[in-house]
Amino acid sequence: MEADAKVSTWLVTGASSGIGRSISIAALDAGQKVIGATRDVARAQATNSEFTAKGGVWLQLDPADPDSSKHFAKAQEEYDFDVLINNAGYAFIGGVEDTSDREVQDQFDVNFWGPLRAIRAILPSMRAKRRGNIVLISSGIVYMSLPGRGAYAASKAAIEAIHVSLQKEVEEFGIKVLIVEPGSFRTTWTENFKSPIAYENTNGFSEGYKGTTVERWVGSAQAIKTTPLPDVIKGDPDKAAAEIVKAVIEGHDYLRMFLGPDCIKSAEQRIAEVRRDLEATRVVAVSTDGDMPG
Repeated sequence: MEADAKVSTWLVTGASSGIGRSISIAALDAGQKVIGATRDVARAQATNSEFTAKGGVWLQLDPADPDSSKHFAKAQEEYDFDVLINNAGYAFIGGVEDTSDREVQDQFDVNFWGPLRAIRAILPSMRAKRRGNIVLISSGIVYMSLPGRGAYAASKAAIEAIHVSLQKEVEEFGIKVLIVEPGSFRTTWTENFKSPIAYENTNGFSEGYKGTTVERWVGSAQAIKTTPLPDVIKGDPDKAAAEIVKAVIEGHDYLRMFLGPDCIKSAEQRIAEVRRDLEATRVVAVSTDGDMPG
């Protein structure tokens, strides 16, 4: 970090592992003050000695807790955050039919409601200061039509939609919004994903989906949960974190940051799919206006 760069106070949720951990270390290395939110401070301290050694401060906070809004607000009063990194999250992997209401709710509690609670608690202070950065660590899953990822993709697409509107609402206050969409990275995410509890003994899917695409996509995910990541996953979380921290400190003129060649490929494919459907239904679309009287 250059000598004249401003030192800001960052709140990073899910700071004890994965990209959140890498962002926290990169921000500390850039001379920033970092508060790392985690559900288990003792575990975080035991497994992330580098964070504390570099000056990081742990904060026990679970964004999925319905009362977390109060905890975020209290933390904001104490630390006066300039940068919010909404990173905490997990992937639920299971077929739509096999997924219970509770499991969908749990997915949204962490991936949707957690970030939203943090924003609502911290935004008033940023607005008053007329500056700040709000960063969502989303996922390239929003562009991938993958079996067994419905609840996960829905939670990420929903919170992205909130941030798209938020950008328009807060830009006049000098607050910047960034949606980060990583592809596959070499983190511990495979150890933390969940699958339908009702089918825990049948590899995560019901009998009706045996031999189908659901088995191939859900069953294969179960297999990598306890095995080393395949070589095809090449994303380096430290390199991703460096780019995110650089964008926050130096500024950016885009809303979405794509990370990883696989994410680029998926986004381009989704754009092509939307374009194809648009052209296929263009005549239908323009024919649905009614005749105006007079």
